[in-house]
Amino acid sequence: MSLLGNILLVIATNIFFGIVSLIFGKDPRGGDGLMGYAWGMIYLNLAFAVVMILASFIIGAKGGFEWVAKTSASRFWLVTIGLLGAVITTSLGGLFRFENGPVPFLIRSTSSFGPVLIPLVLIVSGFILLNSGLKATVPLPVYKWPLVFVSIFGVVGVASAIIGEIALTQRNRAAVMKDNKAFYDANDARILSEIDSCDVSKNLVFILVYTGDNQDPEIKNKAVAKVKTHPEWEQELIRLLQTDWAAEPLQFLAFNDVDHPVLFLEPVRLGVLNQARLMREGINRCSHPSHFYPGMFNWEVERVLRTVDRFGGQGVDYLPAVKEVRAALDEPSPFEKPEFNCLPALDAWIKKHA
Repeated sequence: MSLLGNILLVIATNIFFGIVSLIFGKDPRGGDGLMGYAWGMIYLNLAFAVVMILASFIIGAKGGFEWVAKTSASRFWLVTIGLLGAVITTSLGGLFRFENGPVPFLIRSTSSFGPVLIPLVLIVSGFILLNSGLKATVPLPVYKWPLVFVSIFGVVGVASAIIGEIALTQRNRAAVMKDNKAFYDANDARILSEIDSCDVSKNLVFILVYTGDNQDPEIKNKAVAKVKTHPEWEQELIRLLQTDWAAEPLQFLAFNDVDHPVLFLEPVRLGVLNQARLMREGINRCSHPSHFYPGMFNWEVERVLRTVDRFGGQGVDYLPAVKEVRAALDEPSPFEKPEFNCLPALDAWIKKHA
């Protein structure tokens, strides 16, 4: 068993020299060089860890760790944690030696000697603990305190790496949130500017998309108020319901009240039929399977159902028109269509009102 352990430690020594030559060799330049260095460091440290773990089992079986703790369970966990911590810290130190980005302070500050000192202490101490003759002649403090040091250093290094990664993740998340807020603020400012500059006598249709509850309240309220500056805004909505722009007035009507609901009862029915026609045409325009996706027509169907619910029960039966919307989704196509996400809600509405 001692022979096998010594062979493993000799292998570990050769791997150690490979790690040293990689660390102190020519600085890696460029993408391929850095990737080669990184993968080389990973493979060498992984091999070193496996060999040292096997050697440690043999040392433990021969009673080489009796000095660590009184019970075998305590010895096992202390040796395992210390060894893994030391090996992982060594790996991180070597791996990030040439990293220009953020690296935990302890890992960066010790990357010039940690990847050399720690494996060296483990190998030398391993030979001493494995061979009875050496162990009998070498005083306990000579190998005990270096092993205690590298074990503590390793555990602290791993903890530092974990804390550093958590801190980096938090900083990145905060930066992303800041960027997102800046983007949305700029987008909101652009939309508000569009609403302000809109000539409702000619282009009212272009701000109707901003009048739904999916918009920021400031944007929605401003868009609705702007729409109502048109002296005949209700008549303009009615006109648009009978055109290819039917989806836009349906957006307004799905979320906002009108002054004279009775005027909209029949135009809403015509608008839903127009929406069904536009959906059929949309399917027919698809010229590739990738043009279809499950969320297709979600917006249109939701606005139709919301609108007919707001104007239903006042003398106009919207069920036939909604069925036309459902039939439009079955429009044949030479390409395979997905199961549209809007179908369950649409089928449920039709079943409820049939």
